[in-house]
Amino acid sequence: MTSEPDLTKLHIVFNGQKTPPMKINQLFDARRFNRFTAITGNVDADFVNRYLSKFIQAEVVIGSPVGEETKTAEEVITKVALTNALLNVANKKPAKLFETLSSANQTNVLNGLFKFEYAPVQAIYSRFYLMSNEETGDKRVILGSINLDSNSFENSGNQYGEVLIFDNDKRLYDNLMEHFKKDIKPVLRPYFSDNLLKAAQAQIDEIAEDDNAKGNSIVILDNDTTDQVAAEDMTDILSHDVQQQMDNAIIPSDTTIAMRNVTVDRSQTKEEIDRDTQQHDTIYNLQKTSVSPRAAKPKLKSREKILQQVKEALISGMTPQQRSAEKKYTTFLYDRPMERNLVNNNTGLYVPNDAGTHPIPFGKLATVSQIRTSLKSIDDIMQGYARYVVDYSDDYGKRFFEAILYAFTAPFLWEIRTKASLNPEDGNDVPNFLILGATAGSGKSTLLRIINKLTWNTDRSLIDFGTIYPTDTAQKKAKTVEAIEHYMKAGSSYPVLLDEIEPYFFQQDQYSRHLVVDTMNALVNNPHAIAPLIGTTNYDSGFTMLRETARRTYYLQIDKVIDEKLKEEANRYIYNVRQTLDNTLFKDFAVRMATLLEDDETAWRSFDKETGRLDFLHHTREIFKQYYEMVGEELPTYFSHGICDDFKESSRNTWAKLYLTQEDDFKYREQDDSLLFDISKLNTFNGFTADSIEKYRNALPIELCVDGINGKRGKFVEIKAPDFFKWIGERNPYATDEPVVEEETDQVKDAEKTEKPKKKGFWARLFG
Repeated sequence: MTSEPDLTKLHIVFNGQKTPPMKINQLFDARRFNRFTAITGNVDADFVNRYLSKFIQAEVVIGSPVGEETKTAEEVITKVALTNALLNVANKKPAKLFETLSSANQTNVLNGLFKFEYAPVQAIYSRFYLMSNEETGDKRVILGSINLDSNSFENSGNQYGEVLIFDNDKRLYDNLMEHFKKDIKPVLRPYFSDNLLKAAQAQIDEIAEDDNAKGNSIVILDNDTTDQVAAEDMTDILSHDVQQQMDNAIIPSDTTIAMRNVTVDRSQTKEEIDRDTQQHDTIYNLQKTSVSPRAAKPKLKSREKILQQVKEALISGMTPQQRSAEKKYTTFLYDRPMERNLVNNNTGLYVPNDAGTHPIPFGKLATVSQIRTSLKSIDDIMQGYARYVVDYSDDYGKRFFEAILYAFTAPFLWEIRTKASLNPEDGNDVPNFLILGATAGSGKSTLLRIINKLTWNTDRSLIDFGTIYPTDTAQKKAKTVEAIEHYMKAGSSYPVLLDEIEPYFFQQDQYSRHLVVDTMNALVNNPHAIAPLIGTTNYDSGFTMLRETARRTYYLQIDKVIDEKLKEEANRYIYNVRQTLDNTLFKDFAVRMATLLEDDETAWRSFDKETGRLDFLHHTREIFKQYYEMVGEELPTYFSHGICDDFKESSRNTWAKLYLTQEDDFKYREQDDSLLFDISKLNTFNGFTADSIEKYRNALPIELCVDGINGKRGKFVEIKAPDFFKWIGERNPYATDEPVVEEETDQVKDAEKTEKPKKKGFWARLFG
């Protein structure tokens, strides 16, 4: 047996006094104490066999690994506790630990004297060790950064830790023991499952009947047995443990929703893992190359050589094209709420100084005269659209003004999101994306330049989507989205102004879902400043977004064109107006919005009466109402009092036109009071575009479909007839005053598919 190490790297405090180094068997003194209760982070069999065997009773809880990223309550269950539990079982860690226990300790486990437990749906970061002796009344509490493994006590490990020992502190001992029994015990389950112990006991019984194995009682399970145990245990965790914890109100009853959505941001997580791996490889190589390669006694290279290697490492993995693409985003506005000081008119917003060497505060209250001038300039813009856009109306003009309001609010959206959300899911109601769906010649690019001028006092910060990378770039689409993601995560809260976003971005899952959905999920789960995106895209009467993308996007439709006959005059007019624009009003707005954000009495959950949506621009509207009141003017007719729900309206119009022109293709099903539509008819042969099927499928609200999302899938779309006709605003020809009675049928659809038998050794091949 190896010698007992002196714990020189552990700072040990005994009853408030620093002590000389102690040995492990002195810490966990089985001669003085006979009962042991612990919550630890890791356990190895050698440690148990050497130091815990002499306790007559032991209960050890294996908690969660340290260093887990902060997550929402739902993610702690799904992405920390439940994931770790399933991975441990899949990797056969319980079986491996049990097999390497001594036969005496295996017997202790089977007899219930030693208990090993864990929490499958709760993260446990507690670390404490309780020892007692009922005969003598002695008690010991150990707190510290140690685990029940040899690594925690390795003197040569270049690691330091603390151990606080409290002997016979009855109040502390009783407090922690009560906490253990009352709070922690209810969430635990055996680490060595019934399935594992049954297999172990079966082997012991078999050994007892084998004359050749007499005197041997050690359990070593074969691979097929541990495969079966792992499969059964994982099934039990998912089918029994989760349900039991919900039934006992230990975890929320809607945990199943979080489990179903656990993969929604997986692509982003995979990218982070890949990036982390690449960064580690770079750092490892940097360490390696900092040392002379062939010297008998390796020495560090000179500082100059190492500096050159570091510079090369920092740009390694990036092509000149990628570096060029990253530099296209140059507008930086940093939001630091903790630095907000309204007494000094510090909004918490900062911009780089002219030299780019340090940040300076952004925001300044304007005079009434300056506010009047700024409002006049905005009105001149709106009058230009009213004069030159064909079929302009006040309602249509609201879209342009709404885009300006969104741009003013953009730097503060992440703060508003945290204040307006009762739970993380609510965060999607404060979209980080504004998309202007527009036809060519509608003035959408001009509107972006106007927004840029009103907020940044320049009109040259636009990024053209199609030219982020050259046309002949390999994997251009994926790299373009990566570049946009980089712009949004560069630390600035000034919006990314993106012109001419190509339709594929919205229609193909791997692009819009990755950027819009995953980014919003990251924002609602971990609020921080990420630059919003304001973009334009061509609207060709067939524009669509994936439903989950639309949920997280504010969509404004600008589908009227500037009169071709007046185009020259319109260009000259708008150009002259743009020369009068500056960001004086935006600076004032920043002070006023910061004031509202600092006021705990500000109510952020205001809902639009017509759409039912959260009006995340409510306070922006209120500030602008104050502006018009200050200058003594009525609110303009293009002032919007609520959210514009253009994507929903566009979707409604799309299906309304389809029904009115293809009415015979909608087959009524009396039994379910539903309409069946063969969506495969929307093909090029019938005059539709190649991607019409997905456009129409995406535009159909799930709530209108029979059987939810399943009603949208496949060849036939099944729609609830009463709800559909109400949605498109047409008379329901199948409506009746008689209540519809569903007929009973003996035919039952069998949705279960026969599973193929699993191959042997799956867990062994996948998890080892």
